[in-house]
Amino acid sequence: MKIPYNVLHVSGNVLFAARGGKIHSFSLDDGIYLSTWKHLDVDKVDAAVKTTADEVASKTPATSAPEAAEGGDGDEPPAKRQRVEEPKDDADKPAGEESAQASNAAEVTGEKNNKGKANQKGKKNKNKQNNQSRKDAQISKVPDRPVITHLTSTGDGAHLLAITGHDKAIWVFEHDGKGQLAQLSRRTMPKRPSSVAIAPDSQIICADKFGDVYALPLIETTPLPPSTIQPSTPAPVASKPAVKLQANTKTVHSQRNLRALNNQQRQMELATRSKPDADAKAESPDFELTQLLGHVSMLTSLVLGESDGRRYILTADRDEHIRVSRYIPQAHVIEGFCFGHKEFVSAMTISLSKREVLISGGGDEDLFVWDWKSSKLLSKKSLLSLAQEIVPELAKVAVCGLETFVYPTETGNLTYVVAICEDIQAIFSWQLTEDNALNHPSIIQLPGKPLDTAFKPAKDGEPPKIITAVDAGEQTHVKSLAIYSLIMTDEKLAVGTTTFVTDGDLEAGKSDLPETVVRGLLYNTENLRKQPTDQGEEQGGEQQEPQEA
Repeated sequence: MKIPYNVLHVSGNVLFAARGGKIHSFSLDDGIYLSTWKHLDVDKVDAAVKTTADEVASKTPATSAPEAAEGGDGDEPPAKRQRVEEPKDDADKPAGEESAQASNAAEVTGEKNNKGKANQKGKKNKNKQNNQSRKDAQISKVPDRPVITHLTSTGDGAHLLAITGHDKAIWVFEHDGKGQLAQLSRRTMPKRPSSVAIAPDSQIICADKFGDVYALPLIETTPLPPSTIQPSTPAPVASKPAVKLQANTKTVHSQRNLRALNNQQRQMELATRSKPDADAKAESPDFELTQLLGHVSMLTSLVLGESDGRRYILTADRDEHIRVSRYIPQAHVIEGFCFGHKEFVSAMTISLSKREVLISGGGDEDLFVWDWKSSKLLSKKSLLSLAQEIVPELAKVAVCGLETFVYPTETGNLTYVVAICEDIQAIFSWQLTEDNALNHPSIIQLPGKPLDTAFKPAKDGEPPKIITAVDAGEQTHVKSLAIYSLIMTDEKLAVGTTTFVTDGDLEAGKSDLPETVVRGLLYNTENLRKQPTDQGEEQGGEQQEPQEA
């Protein structure tokens, strides 16, 4: 199977759809293809995969033969091999990254098995050892596959922002309004971004998987040289932390968080001892970057809110917290917390009609509706029970997408909330009523597993449209991009007409990937769930984290 579309974004009448390391644009009027932007590492990975596959097929690797490197005739123990690439920082890997890298072995070797069986036990063990060593060597020669994880744009649609996870880069493009992109900048963040938003004052607010939130200008005031704008997969470097940790042993509330805090403190001590100040300064980002706030846990979602003329930053993490902080320049001030989740929070959205109403979801069986300004839980609605109408044996859900949109009617605008869950072939929707409850549930079944959704608002008498990107697996007849017109029956959403996006032969020349590779790259929400050992470590009672100094 090929990598499916995994991130969608609508800007005006243009649909941007990310697929691996490419951004394709399409017209929402007729689904016609417009243009493509491609990450430089796409060709590098393709060339590396082809080279290693050819080496496996011919059994003559370009480097020294594995058997010779491992000590040949079977009488000697395997020799140590020189590492091809520097190891990456484990703290920077997202959940599921290890499985994605392990899956590359299946891709580059074609999952080939040794022919025949060894007659002696010693020979069998030697073959197994040699095969594993050869597989490890091949993985090290294949770069990380580029995958675009986020797309968003400015309110006027003049600029598009994208994040590529493998190189921790934020890309900013100029958009001509017709689907054509012109790259303006590429900036590598200290840690892998996990969520991003563009503020009205043209500031990028970026959360990362290490628990920090940064601000950087959308447009760089001093453009960097071309060689620094688009480098190819820079090697990770250990930089001296520029700020003091905001948490301490008296503010964490679980053994798991305490371990994370201790790890951060050890890394800061090692960086301080191993790097002089001059070197650390030289390795700091060469663009304007300001840290705003930090969590002890991995950040999973970020949205910007506004109330009474004041802006706020809402952040959610793997440890069930939703924090409300003030916007720049007072982001260190915490307004409050929305406590109630028992599992990770993976998605949040603010109602378009009621700007102080927040809807959140994650690993819990319910969706939560909050008055985020007062940290008050307004209502809950079971998502699991609705999902069980499709999969009766389902025991848990993991929300991977959550959005809200307005449906205009003759009597006024109605607000709807839409959710998708990992590995469940459906879109779930509810109407957000005046009393802040989620009613009138409905299910739109899909031909594949949804990876992302986007909306085109109602305009000129046309109903709103929802665009879906699905993983069809081995179903070659299923289109991965579809545009559904939404109709309303008894205040429940249903599908009217369907238009399939015409992507032609954009991926015709690409080789198929094993399903394990695709899952390792795109399916990471359920991996946020804590293991039973972690659950047992949680201590009773919630303690609010202190305001940062």
